[in-house]
Amino acid sequence: MSFEGQSPLLASVPGIEHGFGGLAGPVPTRLLDAWNRAKPQWKQTHGVAMAEATAPGASCGEVDALWTRRPGGWVGVVTADCVPILMAARDGSAVSAIHAGWRGTFDRIVAAAWTELRAAGQDPRNWVAALGPCIQPCCFEVGEDLQESFISRFGASRQLNPRHRHLDLAWLNRELLLAEGVAEVEILRQCTRCAQDANGEPLFHSYRREGGGTRQLSVIGRPG
Repeated sequence: MSFEGQSPLLASVPGIEHGFGGLAGPVPTRLLDAWNRAKPQWKQTHGVAMAEATAPGASCGEVDALWTRRPGGWVGVVTADCVPILMAARDGSAVSAIHAGWRGTFDRIVAAAWTELRAAGQDPRNWVAALGPCIQPCCFEVGEDLQESFISRFGASRQLNPRHRHLDLAWLNRELLLAEGVAEVEILRQCTRCAQDANGEPLFHSYRREGGGTRQLSVIGRPG
């Protein structure tokens, strides 16, 4: 298995660049210089708040979703099993990054983000999204109480609960994005917990496997 670090769907959007990091390169190497020049400052809290990055190095506070419409602007999220969501307007005029762990997913962070984006004049029908590498249902075993909480909120389904005490957060976030009206949503199905390269080495940092340490960064920007 290999990991190219890109979404074919997002790669089709004109005027943007994006990448999902991995263990070999926690920050996508080809984007590192541009990211370092323009990255915002923020702290992820497993909440649902969103901020717009309006200038290089902008202080965005405690948020788990970022967006920018500034030429030259970049946004990103840090993950190690949680779902990194990158989004873009089809014409490349705006981009967004969302961190969706199980708490953010349960609290519908994508719906909260789209409340903010609509208020800023954005139309989800003109946007596309990609969900990057995260812990997949093969490895995401949870307690019965948490599974029952998800079933109570979102309903029982084989897609959400592919087997007993396992959840598919990527599928659920895809459904929530489509419910908001996002035109197309792609899932990159690499599992951060168990995906390996041809030599049997892990492809991604995983909190469940490593217990802590380095995370990978998923970034998207408007290089112009």
